[in-house]
This record gives sequence, structure tokens and C-alpha cells, in this order.
Amino acid sequence: MNRLKISRFIIALAIVAGGCNNQELSPGSHSIEQLSIDVAQISGQLASGASFAIEGSSSDSTLDHRPGKGPHGKHGMGGPGAFGKNPGVLDGLNLLAPTDELLAIADAESASDIRGLRMSKNGGATIRNYDANGNEVTPGAALTAKGKNGPQGCSFSGKQFPEVDSLLSRIVKTVIDFGSGVTYRRDTVEIIREGKIIITRTSDGTAITETTVFENYEVNGIRIEGTKKRTSTFDEETGAGSSTTTVSGGKITFTDGTVATWTSDRSRTSNIDDGVITTVVDTNVTANGEVIYSHKTTSPLTENIACKGRRPAPVRGVVETTYRNDNISIDFGDGSCTNRTITMTVNGVTTTRTIGE
Repeated sequence: MNRLKISRFIIALAIVAGGCNNQELSPGSHSIEQLSIDVAQISGQLASGASFAIEGSSSDSTLDHRPGKGPHGKHGMGGPGAFGKNPGVLDGLNLLAPTDELLAIADAESASDIRGLRMSKNGGATIRNYDANGNEVTPGAALTAKGKNGPQGCSFSGKQFPEVDSLLSRIVKTVIDFGSGVTYRRDTVEIIREGKIIITRTSDGTAITETTVFENYEVNGIRIEGTKKRTSTFDEETGAGSSTTTVSGGKITFTDGTVATWTSDRSRTSNIDDGVITTVVDTNVTANGEVIYSHKTTSPLTENIACKGRRPAPVRGVVETTYRNDNISIDFGDGSCTNRTITMTVNGVTTTRTIGE
């Protein structure tokens, strides 16, 4: 593959894995409007894998996040299971977790991708990698180092990143271990994680399969269970790549005893020559016949490699999100690299918002 194709592929991987700017968690209060914007931002990021901020969200540096100082000076409502009045920006990726429910869903959806590994590492987990003989492979940090991202974060890169591929070729298991409990604090936000996330890797010569399981894993008292399986392929001759991700036996048990079923299906295709990454996703967390959270692409999300840093989000596509009683839709636009406006509809009311990194 020539150098131009390789550089374009690297850009694509950066978009897929998400950005990494070191943004601090900011305490603040939630107005109803801000909570809706935060939900739109986290669902858009979880659906696409890209890192971006929506104007008016808790990661918007132009807002005053002091208690009682929402985007319009309103006192916050917090929302179900909220971190009090402290919306959280996780790991500098603009990935928001303004409530404990959304924190657990973000952990479940992000586990084993580059965001999940960074969140775990920064959250105090011990991360160990093992070869087929049970010997520890070091340095484990190579999988989470900035600039070392393979497709989907910790998957094989199709020989585009030889150093990472060489390491991964020797690793059949990654164990992310929080032990009996690790407390992570930033400002007034507190997150307590315990248990393990275990990733195993197999290859049949043409595809890599990564299987992720949760072992006694809890975040802020919310238990996550299930098996996530991701199968990735990359054709060096055509420059075409694909991945499919499914969750089986997914279950989230909230602190009030509610047991929810968690399902998640994702497919992603990319082509270096076309410069396009396309993602289709359908995630649902339901309990007793009611939707707690869901996000679904009603129009496939499209990312354009050629946009580079000009568009820190999909250039096209629609994500429909339900969180409790709120229905939120994001239309990412007309395909233009220079357009930084998205259309957001909350419970039937449509506005336009600016997106940034």
C-alpha cells in the first residue's frame, strides 16, 4: 500500500477511535436543556466513535459550570441517578456522563475500545496483557498510548501500525482489573469501579475476533454483565475494512434493583480509496417493557477522511436517542467538511447547534 493510502488510513483510524484532548471534569448544574444536550453528545459519540463537543453541553468551555450557573442561569435538576450537580467529562474525550445511568452505559458501550482502555487506565485500573502461554506481555501501556491506535482502538490495524500489531500478535488476553474497588476523583466528581473487564483475541487468518466479558464489574454500584464480540477484517489490496460488534447476555442492574436488558449491534465499513467510513448502530437498555436508554442510526453515519480536523464528527447521518422520557434526534448535516452546524430536535423542538473538538 502506498504512503498516501497509509496516511489516509491513519487519519481514518484517528476519527474512528476518537480524539484525546486533556480536558478537565467540570462541576456544574444541569438545566433541563443542558441535560438534553449532554445526552445528545454522549449518544452521538457512542454511536459514531468520534470525539466532539456540542455547543451548550457540559464540555462547552464557554459555559459557567459553577453550581446554579447553567447555560441560562438556571439551577440544575441532576436527572435520575445523577452525580449530584456535577456533570462529568470523562477522560478528556468530551464523553459525558451527567448521570450514573449514563456513566454505566458509557462504560458498557466503551469497554475494550480505546476510550474504555483510557478511562480504565486513568481511573486507576491495573491493565495486564498475556500471551498464549500465560506469560505477561509488556509494556501494556502501548495499547493505550496516544498515537498508537489501531482500528477500534485495541484491534489489529491491518499492518498499518507494525509496532502495535507485533504486540497484539503476542497477546491473547487483556485483563483490566479494578480489584475490590478503585475510587477516581476529579473536582467534586467521584467514580468508584470494581471487578474486571477481560478481553480475549483469536484469529482465523483473515479476521480478528475480540471477546469482552465483565467479571463482577460495577461502576458507582451499577453492575454490568454480558459478552461483547467484535470481528474485524482489513483487505490491504482493496483498502476495504469492516467490523461487526454484538452483545449477548447483556444486563445492567441499577442501584434501585432495576434489572435492565442491554443489547447493542454495530457494523462499520471503511474504504481508503473512497475516503469514507460508514457506521450503523442499534443500542437499547430496557426494563419492564420500558426504554431507559437507546440510540439508533436511522440514517447511517458517514465520516469523511478528507475532512481531517475540519469536521470533528460525522458529516452526514441521523442518530435517534431516547433517554427516559426525552426523545432526541441529531442530524449531522449535508456531507460538507466545513459545516460545523448540526440540527438537534428535543421532544419535537428543533434547534441548530455548533460542534467543535
